[in-house]
Amino acid sequence: MRKPFYGWIIVGVSFLIGFTESGVFQNILSIFMKPMVAEFGWTRASVTGAIAFGSISGGLLSLVVGPILDRYGPRMVAFWGIVFLSLGLGAMTFVNHLWQLYLFFGVGRMIAVGVLSLAISVTVANWFVRQRGRAMGITRVGDRLGSALLPLMVQFLILALGWRFAWGTLGAVVFFMSGIPALLFLRHRPEDMGLLPDGASPVFDKKGTEGHSGRIEATGSDSEQTWTRAQATRTRAFWLLTFVNSLIPFMQAGINFHIYPFLTDQGFSETNAVLVLTTVAVFGMAGSPLWGILAEKFRIQRILAVNVAGNGLLFLLFYWAVLFRFDGAAGTGLIFLLAALHGIFHGGRNPMLPVIWADFFGRRSLGSIYSLANPLHFTANAIGPVFAGLCFDLFGSYAFPFYFFVATFFLSAIVTLRMQPPKHPSRVP
Repeated sequence: MRKPFYGWIIVGVSFLIGFTESGVFQNILSIFMKPMVAEFGWTRASVTGAIAFGSISGGLLSLVVGPILDRYGPRMVAFWGIVFLSLGLGAMTFVNHLWQLYLFFGVGRMIAVGVLSLAISVTVANWFVRQRGRAMGITRVGDRLGSALLPLMVQFLILALGWRFAWGTLGAVVFFMSGIPALLFLRHRPEDMGLLPDGASPVFDKKGTEGHSGRIEATGSDSEQTWTRAQATRTRAFWLLTFVNSLIPFMQAGINFHIYPFLTDQGFSETNAVLVLTTVAVFGMAGSPLWGILAEKFRIQRILAVNVAGNGLLFLLFYWAVLFRFDGAAGTGLIFLLAALHGIFHGGRNPMLPVIWADFFGRRSLGSIYSLANPLHFTANAIGPVFAGLCFDLFGSYAFPFYFFVATFFLSAIVTLRMQPPKHPSRVP
């Protein structure tokens, strides 16, 4: 009887890492923001600056981590990343000054985006080619599940035992959920275990052997071209994809961080505001594999463009529904319906970005190439929340930044439609 493909164990471990990685997502810090601002008198912009610091630092760190992943694999990289992330979150229990927020949360955020997010994207892409969309989609259900459950846990602990205890508990959950599985089960590529991507059967030679030392060479395992960093950066596709890869986190991070304070500013209770975040995350879990499978069946640029444009429209309707909501159950029901649809689109976009990078540039040097775009990606991710926070501090509302984010959604969709897969230099006449 044929054994189950080990790649699905890789997906399971990556799922757990994604779950714990969500402990430093924008929606988590947004729940802590009001009690910490009330205690210390900080501004919203200064709190969002911790995300900016961590995101930009993580983008720069990924430039070093990407080649390490390509050469040595993800096991020890992910394990030590989880250790430092959990320590940073646990240390938030002792915060008394703003610089400590930047140090502890900022470093945790840096590890999450510069090490863990890159590690799981590169690792899953290494183990799958034909089924890459669904594998990445299932993997990204993890961060959607974390985004659904961790805010509920955090909110309960803040109300019951205070925000300091909540930070310490979050740090412990991060370590025990994913640290040990990463150390025990993560592996670099299927060829290292005598396997092929997607669990395909090896092609034996006439003597019935698999090749030298029982290992399968990657060059014969799939049809993807091998790109170097230098070759990738000389293509138009790399720069267009980098641009889109930066626009999307700008609006995504800005919205994620400020949905909770926007809802509470509009009269929602803290509990109902967290339930809206949970709704977005829960339906994002359905969206991740759904859009991942669609990315396998249709041209991924078109699917991504439909996703981005549709999400822009849905968020605009959500903003209007909250701002001008009808009284009673009908108005509240409409808000939760739009939050659910927003989650389906939002959750589906997360697996598509690493998939399109792998589809365009192959898997052998994906860490090195993908990480080149990360400084811009995470700088934009950092600017989004700060931009919205500054606008709120200046104008007293979220109208301008939210409309700006909607416009950015549509711009991203237009640019995505213009992208074409690059031609490898070996194929250029």
